[in-house]
Amino acid sequence: MANRLRVTELDFDQIKTNLKSFLKQQTKFQDYDFEGAGLNILLDVLAYNTHYNAYYLNMVANESFLDTAILRDSVVSHAKMLNYTPFSYTAPVAIINVTIETGSSTPDSVTIPKGYTFQSDVIDGTSYTFTTLNEYTVTKSGTAFYFENIEIYEGQLVIFNYSYTEIDNPKSIFTINDATVDTASIYVSVRPNSGNTQTSIYSKVTDVLDITASSEVFFLQEGRNGNYEIYFGDDVVGKKLPDGAIVSIQYLRTKGDLANKAASFIGTQNIGIYSTLTIDTVSVAAGGSTNESVDSIKYSAAAQYATQNRLVTVKDYEAYIKSNYPSIDSLSVWGGEDEIPKVFGKVYISLKPKDGYYISETEKQRIIDEIINPKAIVSVQAEIRDTQYLFLIIQSLVQYDARKTSSDEQTLKNSIKQAIINYKTTYLDKFNSTFIQSKLQDSIDNVEINAIVGSETIVRLQRRFTPKLNESASYEIKYNVPLHRGTLTNRLTSTAFTINDTIGTPRNALFEEAPQSYTGVSEIQITNPGSGFVIAPTITISGDGTGATAEAIIVNGRIQTINMTNRGADYTRAIITISGGSGYGAEAVAVIDGRTGTLRTIYYDTLAQRQIINSNAGTIDYDNGIITISDIRFISVDSIDGLIRMNIEAEKGIIQSTRDTVITIDVDDPTSILTTLEKKNNT
Repeated sequence: MANRLRVTELDFDQIKTNLKSFLKQQTKFQDYDFEGAGLNILLDVLAYNTHYNAYYLNMVANESFLDTAILRDSVVSHAKMLNYTPFSYTAPVAIINVTIETGSSTPDSVTIPKGYTFQSDVIDGTSYTFTTLNEYTVTKSGTAFYFENIEIYEGQLVIFNYSYTEIDNPKSIFTINDATVDTASIYVSVRPNSGNTQTSIYSKVTDVLDITASSEVFFLQEGRNGNYEIYFGDDVVGKKLPDGAIVSIQYLRTKGDLANKAASFIGTQNIGIYSTLTIDTVSVAAGGSTNESVDSIKYSAAAQYATQNRLVTVKDYEAYIKSNYPSIDSLSVWGGEDEIPKVFGKVYISLKPKDGYYISETEKQRIIDEIINPKAIVSVQAEIRDTQYLFLIIQSLVQYDARKTSSDEQTLKNSIKQAIINYKTTYLDKFNSTFIQSKLQDSIDNVEINAIVGSETIVRLQRRFTPKLNESASYEIKYNVPLHRGTLTNRLTSTAFTINDTIGTPRNALFEEAPQSYTGVSEIQITNPGSGFVIAPTITISGDGTGATAEAIIVNGRIQTINMTNRGADYTRAIITISGGSGYGAEAVAVIDGRTGTLRTIYYDTLAQRQIINSNAGTIDYDNGIITISDIRFISVDSIDGLIRMNIEAEKGIIQSTRDTVITIDVDDPTSILTTLEKKNNT
């Protein structure tokens, strides 16, 4: 049998073992002591060399494919083949109004030049510079100048001039050696040569189908080491640079997302001859982000390639918005055909920003106008909806064996809280996420698996809304998941607020579920009024309860309403039969008390006795998860942020977010995670 060397192992130790085995097959080395001889060093060198080469070739193979590549340069190179350019740092943009009061009515004009800077308020100890990227000119109105909706971007303008020669730079590639460039702000101008003052403005290519051999355009790509590169055409696709041209590249150097939420600004210099400026913020700074990560490039390159530079399907919208508005953490897109009722010809978008909960109305409109509409089908209208946050209130009772842990109670509580936060970060905070109570309890039990005997967790759902103060209004609070019907010890709770009682006295009130000891038929809803009725038909209510009766009201031969004359009791299901009256086609369904609750407003008097203000302040649809608050006039709200919070237990331990809903836990709210520890009785 021929001597053989195994070559399938790539681990250093196994390679060395294989080399020894091969040598021992030789007559001269059959009894050789490799460990104690100098040949052992040579075997180490051979094994290391083989191991290095194997590792290198394995990495080369990995870097050859987009889905397995690790190095940024490799991923970017693959993305180029899909015509995808990773997004850069993005500057936050704020919108302001500037007023200059002159005290004179002399008719003239004034200009805020491009590159004028403002200083922001302090965010985390730092103030940021915001810059205008356009020129704004207004004519005096009365004695003042009014600049409206001025867009200012965080960062500083930087200009570089390059002298181009075909010999030194045959590919006409110019590298921007700045890692924090906002590529959306790049402004390129070209002069034919140093002695010619005529300047041409070159625009960035967005679609090669729109350009010709004479188009004055530039191309953008990410080069090595994360630096962006600008290059020009070749007189076939885009105009070629003339030899000796002077290329001027201007861009914004930004700090990305650090300046998000800047809310107030001051001018840093005169505007014309005027130094006194009044600045009002229309929209706080938003939209800032850092450059795209490697993992994001892998996903977005393939996804955007599939869109083929157009917005038609839901996936097209998702991929394109992610690439062009990187400051969002998650988004959801759905068509009007999925709405209830259906709305055709519309697409709905919900965006969860990386900072804060909501995107301003001004920023929404900017996204529609500048990102979506240029690529969307003309007949389809886009609408951006605010994200609906479903907050979880986690209350856990944890039993533990103190003998099996070295942690004190506070340390154990902190560890449990961190486990809940880790669950939130891993599974929630995104659209189309699912909360599974059993998995959360597993996370709690595994904090100290030997010490924690078990846990019991109650999950309550919280929705927040902003009331209209001193104005009568109705509200619809959508949880969009089945809700648990409350008991005397576990029912809906709310933030306190002030309203007037029936005689006009202000009361510090709360919302509360009205307890019901029966399960009768609360109402009958008409699904088809029928026709041809001469007299009122007979309404028969059959089911597993008793005593429910109702009568119909006829208008113009049709059933207008069906009024309950007796709600009955003990119903969990009921069927409505309509007979007689000489008509036909009428249909109706019963609504059982057990799945529809009543909301009431209450307050506590000086003796701590519950007093009812309005016994029918609204309804609770437990099946569909909708609370409707009837006409109510709030005077004030007992919360710092002015929001009313309504807490109610979920019907099931699995909660699925839908469309514009994000499930989350507000870790800044001390009541969101409450843990009670109970020592196991070891007697």
